[in-house]
Formats: sequence, structure tokens, C-alpha cells
Amino acid sequence: MTKRRGPPVRAVPLPGRRMSEEKVIVIGGGVGPMAGVALHAKIIENTRTDGTDQTHLEVHHFSRSPDIPDRTEFLLGRIPENPAFGMARTFSCAWKAVREAGKAAVGGIPCNTFHAPAVFDAFVERLGREGIGIPVLHMLGETREYLAAAVPGGGRIGILSTTGTRDTGIYRALLEPAGYEVLEVPGELQDDIQDAIYNRQWGIKAVSPVSEKARSRVRELARLLIGRGAEAVILACTELPLALEGILLDGVPLIDPVAALARALVREAAPHKLKDL
Repeated sequence: MTKRRGPPVRAVPLPGRRMSEEKVIVIGGGVGPMAGVALHAKIIENTRTDGTDQTHLEVHHFSRSPDIPDRTEFLLGRIPENPAFGMARTFSCAWKAVREAGKAAVGGIPCNTFHAPAVFDAFVERLGREGIGIPVLHMLGETREYLAAAVPGGGRIGILSTTGTRDTGIYRALLEPAGYEVLEVPGELQDDIQDAIYNRQWGIKAVSPVSEKARSRVRELARLLIGRGAEAVILACTELPLALEGILLDGVPLIDPVAALARALVREAAPHKLKDL
């Protein structure tokens, strides 16, 4: 099992309230906003119900983009403020809500770059210091477990990511000890991925639904990795699955970290409600 990060503190019910057996799911959204929406949708898609609204899980989705600086810009040293602290303020809001309801919670953040140690570790430290008792799943660790089901026993894995994620090497550090060989696009094409995500006129963050130019760019780069022998491609920015939908491209599995996180959140909140793959 993936080692859980974050303070393992259980919410304490207020007097007169009964702790629900099912945990509330907290989405730390706004990083970018559509990724949080996608996570919320995938939580619903992966939850087993009896067909009624009332048997879905309780999800608190907080999207506070103005308070959370860009993760790549921070990691590249272009801005001074660590996004960890804005996200900690978001989880402070969530902690008040779940305590008022007398429930326990589990959280997730749908942003690959946020899980770079310089950000995620500072975030977990701030939660612990402020006594915020919401364990937060590590999306990249859950993605590794999800990948192992698709490509067991190692192999060549393509990674499409932001420049911040690439430069910190977090996927290499995650996958290489597990026996995987990591493939990335040539350095001179990294800006093409960044542009597909961030371009102010046609990038995924700027245009919804996703522009055909962004879709074409992401598809082309994924196929480049497949052509180099990738046995699966991790869409290692939570915007990328919005441009490259589906579970296969040219017969090769596409690994969506948001889907991995969604399934892990349902598993932790109410394991009996997790649908089979």
C-alpha cells in the first residue's frame, strides 16, 4: 500500500452529534479549477449506489483559485509565495465544515505539480501545525498503484507533465525505484506541452471546452512517447486528460492520476462503495 502522508488525525464529533461511518471527501480544488470538477465527476462515476441521490458520498469541493499561486511558477523560482499555504487555508475552511457536521474526512488535491516535495511537504507540515485533522492522499503514490495494475512488473512509461513537474523529477523518483523506465519528450519539445496547458488564447486552462489545437498538440506528443516504446502514458498534469479523453491511445493505456485519486478517495471514505475497475 502507498504510504499515507498527512496528519492521521480523526475528526472529533461535537457534543450531541454522531460520527458517520462514511467519511466526507474533501477536494482541494482551484489548481486548475476544471481539474477539481473532473475529480468530483470521477468520484461520482466510481461510487456504487442504489440509484438514489442519497447513497452518493458527501463531497466538499473547495475551489479557491485566487488564494493559490501557480505551482510551476513557484517551483521555477519566478514567484516567492508557496502554494502550500493557500491550500492549507482551503483545508482550514474544510476542517471547520466537517467538524461542524461531526464527521471524519479524507482529502485529495487534483494537481500533479502540487505534489512536488517543496510544495506538498510544506502543506502537510502546515496542516499538522494548525491541527487540521484531514488526512490527504498523495495523488502520485496512488497513481503508481493504479499504474501497477495496468503495466505490472516494470516497463517503459511515458510522462507528459508541466515543466515544474518535469524539473523536480517527482515521477522519476516515484517510478524508477519500482522498476519502471521513464520516457519524457525531448527537452526542446517541453515548451509544446507547457503551451498546450497555459497558452492564454488556446491552452487548456484558458479555453473550455478544450480547443482542437490543444487536443492535437497533446495527442501528437503522447504518440511521440508511444513511438519511443512507452507501454503506458501518464497524463501527469490534471489538465491533460481533459484534452486526451479515453483509456487507450493507439492501444496503449493512458493513466489518469485524477482517476487514480478519485478511486482512492472512495476507497478511504467508504470501501464498500468503490466500483470494480
